[in-house]
Amino acid sequence: LNCVAVSSAEPGDGKTTVLANLGVACAQVGKRVLLIDADLRRPGLTRLMDLKGRSGLADLLGNDQTLADGAARSIHDSGLPCLDVLPSGTRPLDPTGLLASPRFAEILAWAEAHYDQVLIDSPPILVASDATIIGRVAGGLMLVVQPHKNHRRLVIRAVEETQSADLQLVGIILNRLSHQSGQ
Repeated sequence: LNCVAVSSAEPGDGKTTVLANLGVACAQVGKRVLLIDADLRRPGLTRLMDLKGRSGLADLLGNDQTLADGAARSIHDSGLPCLDVLPSGTRPLDPTGLLASPRFAEILAWAEAHYDQVLIDSPPILVASDATIIGRVAGGLMLVVQPHKNHRRLVIRAVEETQSADLQLVGIILNRLSHQSGQ
């Protein structure tokens, strides 16, 4: 898949850091990569990339300008070759409504046509229905899990949520493993 959403079972599992590192790794092998912060409620990627206050996804979703014009204003250079970022933008009143609009699918289709890899930071799957919407439009979802933090039942619920929503779960990433913890 060249368009994948990244989510987690709960906040603080490191999904944003994993997504950013995956984007850097793809860019380092020469792929043109777009990172999208679609966590419109708690935009961690936007903060990580120091793009707070810049136009972004919510602005692109909420206006009628052409995608080419909007993307030119909303997509920002990361400072690394081949890696661009679409921050979350202005905080919307109805994030779920914006993400469920046909415009979101149009933006992702445009991004797939212009980039080799599109990685989307979405909210934790058990916190907001936004992750389900994003995963469905993206075509696949990766789940970031912290074994020492997430209880087994919580991870099972997150996987069951992907199954009940008929999402393609393309992988589970175990984050923050250490040799000392025996994991």
